Amino acid sequence: MKTREEKMGDKGEDIVKKFFIEQKIPIFKSEDKYDSIKDFFLFENKTLEVKTQVPFVTRKCFTIKDNHQLQKCENADYLIYVQAPTFYKNKDPLFNEAAIYQIDKDFDWYRYTTKKKLDMILISMDQPKVRKLIKFNGEDKEYLRKLGTKF
Repeated sequence: MKTREEKMGDKGEDIVKKFFIEQKIPIFKSEDKYDSIKDFFLFENKTLEVKTQVPFVTRKCFTIKDNHQLQKCENADYLIYVQAPTFYKNKDPLFNEAAIYQIDKDFDWYRYTTKKKLDMILISMDQPKVRKLIKFNGEDKEYLRKLGTKF
């Protein structure tokens, strides 16, 4: 049985694939589910890594686990984040959105340790290399909202 995070990642990849197909951009899924380099190829030879998550609201950041994922994200030709909305609809409207962001090469990041001693890499959403491509609504948004909530 898939974990909540795996289901959310699968849905994010589906959303991204649909977006690129609608843009008439060739996209091909990696054959290896555990590929350490990319999730997709664009234009047959450009790597695309997709991350799906609710942003770290109090820091206004996307996150990466402090492991090999940073290298994978930095080395991909394209890095895409699918933002899942928060469960709480009364928060900053930005965090109630479901959206696709492109993170450009050489993005800024910093290390952060949570109160629970979890080491993370944070990518500020407030930098020129983080660009919102589209917002989306409907079933995909609500599915991500449910998966992104740990209640």
